[in-house]
Amino acid sequence: MTRPAALDRNRLHIYSDFDGTITEKDTLIFLAENLGGGPQMVEALGRLIREGKISLRDGIAAEMRSIRAPFVEAVRLLRENVALDPGFPRFAKWCAREQLPLTILSAGFKEIIDLFLPSEDYRDLEIIANSLQPDETRGWQCAFLDETPFGHDKSEVLRAARKSKSYVAFIGDGLSDRAPAQIADEVFAKHSLAEYCQANGIVHQEFGSFDEIRELLAVRL
Repeated sequence: MTRPAALDRNRLHIYSDFDGTITEKDTLIFLAENLGGGPQMVEALGRLIREGKISLRDGIAAEMRSIRAPFVEAVRLLRENVALDPGFPRFAKWCAREQLPLTILSAGFKEIIDLFLPSEDYRDLEIIANSLQPDETRGWQCAFLDETPFGHDKSEVLRAARKSKSYVAFIGDGLSDRAPAQIADEVFAKHSLAEYCQANGIVHQEFGSFDEIRELLAVRL
């Protein structure tokens, strides 16, 4: 059996998606289904996105606009119903201990990510995400990082990292992770991203938990 290639810890930079990757449920879908337009609207928007009729950015904006509940109600529901992958806190602590940079790249929103990954508990974690402005009259408003169809083109961050000679490991699960997966040096994938990588010949490692990723990386340092 071929031994996996060793990693240069001085070059390794780990990037991870948030929704559906670090969390066991997608927080945006959960909120839209439970506080917004409901499951049928979410399914209809998802179908339009998959068919290329609307962008991911426009789909997310529509889901958020359908929500007019107070943010405190969203916080309560998220904390009661959405959990982190139990392996992620251990993974983040391991990265900090090994002095490996870990960055969250999300097409979602920092205000939600902060609920699950508070800075006082994750001091070494960098988060790059869109911003959310809850509005009980007009519906929640999105402030996207860029004008791309994704609202946040994660691949640009990875291109810059590779240009600076970093070895990029990317972890993801969904549509917004496809472009980054094409750029990363190494990909850990699950759900639809794993299917996409398989269908498009992108070398990847399927995973179920961040504990698995930690173990796979640790033996190569």
